[in-house]
Amino acid sequence: MNISQIDPREERAFVWRLDLFFLTIGFLGYMFKYIDQTNINNAYVSGMQEDLSLFGNQLNYFTTLFSAGYIIMLYPSCVIISHFGPSKWLPTCELIWGILTCCLSVAKNYQQVYGLRFIIGFFEGTAWPAYFTMISQWYLPHEIGLRMSIYNIAQPTGAMLSGAMQGALATNLNGVLGRSGWRWAFLINGVCTIAVALAAFFILPGYPERQNPLSKFYLKPRHIEIALARGRRVGRKPQTGITIKSFLRCFTFWQVWAISIAWTFGANTIPSNYYNLWLKSLKNPDGTVKYSVGMLNYLPIIGQAIQLVCEILFSGFSDFFGKHLPFLLLHSVINITSLAILIVRPANEHAYMAGCVSTMLLCAWASIHLQDEPEARTVLFATGTVMSYICNAFIPIAAYPAVEAPHWRIGAKLYLGFAVMVFFLMIGIHFAFRWQKKRNT
Repeated sequence: MNISQIDPREERAFVWRLDLFFLTIGFLGYMFKYIDQTNINNAYVSGMQEDLSLFGNQLNYFTTLFSAGYIIMLYPSCVIISHFGPSKWLPTCELIWGILTCCLSVAKNYQQVYGLRFIIGFFEGTAWPAYFTMISQWYLPHEIGLRMSIYNIAQPTGAMLSGAMQGALATNLNGVLGRSGWRWAFLINGVCTIAVALAAFFILPGYPERQNPLSKFYLKPRHIEIALARGRRVGRKPQTGITIKSFLRCFTFWQVWAISIAWTFGANTIPSNYYNLWLKSLKNPDGTVKYSVGMLNYLPIIGQAIQLVCEILFSGFSDFFGKHLPFLLLHSVINITSLAILIVRPANEHAYMAGCVSTMLLCAWASIHLQDEPEARTVLFATGTVMSYICNAFIPIAAYPAVEAPHWRIGAKLYLGFAVMVFFLMIGIHFAFRWQKKRNT
């Protein structure tokens, strides 16, 4: 098919169709994944700590074990989705972690939570590289940033719903059928994840060159022709199976290392998971707790809503103007300012609450500069995640130990150092991309 034969209106209709089905199921899948992942923090302050007699840094260890399982799955998952496509593998893993999330609702002790969190993390490790690889194969460079961010805002959306759900269940379902509210939350989360996984078997499109046969109800042969022609327009190569040789070759690209390092330390500048521990510590003048269990879950929603809005605005403007660096630097300035607030610890409680905002454009930035290296894109998405989760598995134990809440000694100071480093690293990456472009012309 000749690229010039594509009617612009027909192409726009195709993109809208892809957005409607693929982005919707991706958004829902990642939203419930993030609810499954983060509900442990909300459950901890909603009765789980008392019901399971948790103590010390066991909350931190729940996160560490989840991260360990997640890390182990990432690279094998890259190989699997490159050979067999993500349309069967991803929903299967999603179905399994949904069932395991339901199992958390009947946990009797912290040892069972340890085991379940590790296995849930293991199967969730396929989601990020699979979805981002598909987005980078179906959309053009000027479309990728917004679509990746639409997928990524499922994270703050999931966090908001997690808090809202825990708050509502703690108020309305606590004790119903002999179950605590936090147990109902895990059960409901798991059921929703299972439902999305079953739908994903039919909706995930696979790759343009290897379509999921079950997705033909909305992606007709003409749509696949348009997708393949769009890929040729930007010199994009098809996804082929990753071998040992091609896997190792991916690490010879400086882009993989530079973006992964920026991603890793950028991901470790947001201490939002520990915000509700600080809220739980606040007392009234008479010594009673300041916020109810419901409010402990509702209040973090404000910061998560700001994160969601910033994510969409930054990525939308980035795609519109074709510029990534200004918005990445603006994101860094917001992080640095927020962490400075946390370090100063102002007496004004509302100012202290302002210290949690984030966004992400790094993956879109990297995808645009690796159009002709599909395997390197997939490995990059996994490598950034592996490195950030390795840090996330251990750094919070030292930086934000639960036993030090709410006045952590080094947490915000360490994360501020990371944020400043990322600011200058992104400037360096920008000039490296310019050098690479000149070298290739």
